[in-house]
Amino acid sequence: MIVTLYPLLWAFNNSFKLHVDIISHPFALPTGELFTLKNYIDAWKTSHIDTYFFNSLYVSLVASTVCIVLASMVSYAVTRMRYKKLNKIVMGVLLLALMVPGGALLVPLYTFILNFDFLGLKIYDTRGSLILPYIAFGISLSVVIISAFIKSIPSELEEAGIMDGLSVYGLFWRIVLPLCGPALVTVFIINFLGNWNEFIMAYLLVSKEKLRTLPVGMVAFRDALNANYGGMFAATMYSIIPVAIIYAFLQNKIIEGLTAGSVKG
Repeated sequence: MIVTLYPLLWAFNNSFKLHVDIISHPFALPTGELFTLKNYIDAWKTSHIDTYFFNSLYVSLVASTVCIVLASMVSYAVTRMRYKKLNKIVMGVLLLALMVPGGALLVPLYTFILNFDFLGLKIYDTRGSLILPYIAFGISLSVVIISAFIKSIPSELEEAGIMDGLSVYGLFWRIVLPLCGPALVTVFIINFLGNWNEFIMAYLLVSKEKLRTLPVGMVAFRDALNANYGGMFAATMYSIIPVAIIYAFLQNKIIEGLTAGSVKG
């Protein structure tokens, strides 16, 4: 833990100091004259970190939200519908997809996105070129987690809903989905963090600077400020702190969602 946390704490400490102070006092606390917020202000306003930040936030939120909606529907179908053979085939395909390394799909994915043309609508070099792959790559694990949770929900609850006149859609939206809260939170966080930190697809599929996500923008920021350690540390904190806050407050939900499906009834 010390090996992991020390570099992060050191970077956080030095993000509040100017470059010259980092060179002369690399291990000093940013107190008194050493303390400054200039690095954060410059990174946010003049280096387009604000644009990269909100691009990452938008893409991650949209992709994660759509993914959990689709995954929850598929999960309900494969766990509650009566087409057992078809359900097994669907789950088999999803599990197989988990074993395929993402890097092996980069070339066909790039070709598909580049040539995609639906009624004149092209998605290359748009936010959609990231949102669609993020949904596709996240749905397999999401279905596995949510379906395991749905299996632990007593079928008597749905039978009571049928007695009250609920349709299949009513059972899903009014009974099953609300009970899947812990699993949905877990899936959302896993997908959001993965999308937030993803670099390769964001680098390949988006070239416009105004659409860059934070990981890609960080590389350009590093190249532009290779002699300004304070600015680089501040930009790094913009990328790390939101993720750290989410995980710190919701880590119990993640564990609960991952383990709840292992208990029946």
